[in-house]
Amino acid sequence: MPDPSHAGRVYRAPGLVVEAERARAFAEAIAGDDAVAEPEAVPPTFAAVYCLFPTLGQLFGDPEVGLDLAGLIHGEQRFSFHEPVRPGDVIDSQARIASVQEKRGMTFIDVELGAARADGRTVCSGRALLIMRGAAG
Repeated sequence: MPDPSHAGRVYRAPGLVVEAERARAFAEAIAGDDAVAEPEAVPPTFAAVYCLFPTLGQLFGDPEVGLDLAGLIHGEQRFSFHEPVRPGDVIDSQARIASVQEKRGMTFIDVELGAARADGRTVCSGRALLIMRGAAG
């Protein structure tokens, strides 16, 4: 079960290549029946693919933190976009557990997210709030 001693843990996903076809398929999926406005662009929400999933996947699998996925609620998500991501960009992403707090019988895990090109220029940053039902104790 997560506890305050887990704050500061970092999960890295370096060298992720933004594939044009994968970004295009993602854009088409979120466009639904509408035409994709910029078929060659990488949608901002593609940050879920190159930043959120590869880093949080590591957190979810960390046996020392011990997240119970059956009781996990993805309570909040936000991103700030600093530069556009383009097909072919190589992205290094990371997530850091900023804090773990118990409130109202639940455990709140605040996670800071960041993604930068291989040259170090930040493309996006964000936060995720994960909530586990049933606090440690």
